[in-house]
Amino acid sequence: MFNTLIASGVVFLQLVILFLFVAILTDSPVLPRIAPWTTISLRVLFVGGAFISLVYEYIFLYAPCMLCWYQRIAIFGIAILALTGNVQKSALLRKQISIFALGGLLFALFHNIIDIFPTGVDVCGANGPSCLARYIYEFGYITIPMMALTVLSLGLLLVYIAKRFPHTTLAE
Repeated sequence: MFNTLIASGVVFLQLVILFLFVAILTDSPVLPRIAPWTTISLRVLFVGGAFISLVYEYIFLYAPCMLCWYQRIAIFGIAILALTGNVQKSALLRKQISIFALGGLLFALFHNIIDIFPTGVDVCGANGPSCLARYIYEFGYITIPMMALTVLSLGLLLVYIAKRFPHTTLAE
């Protein structure tokens, strides 16, 4: 039940990514209305992602592999950074979050590739839990690496929107 609920949330976030991507490509007038909410959205997204990661590890006892740890480092780092300031007003904060998100995204992308196209080579299994183990498999494609990929992708899009519209506020 919990996995299905979280997976449904991930599908919703993927639809948000699609919407934002199309809005960016078409230079939609909705983007300046979204921009003031980027800091709050990043905080909720990454603190929620960090919390759910801890729930899976400490309540459901899903042991993270090495690739999962690298993705978690990015998510936890962004959660802490997002709580420290306003993403729209700080170019340094946007750069820091972008670096964390891009790094985590690359690990998540690699993790998804070896999950979707298994070669039998276990990148992490020699030093700990196997990265080929699927603790979650909802809707035929939602796995823990897909959750991380979704969260980190949405984070990058939100930072881009904050950078593009730095002077819009909630009052406008």
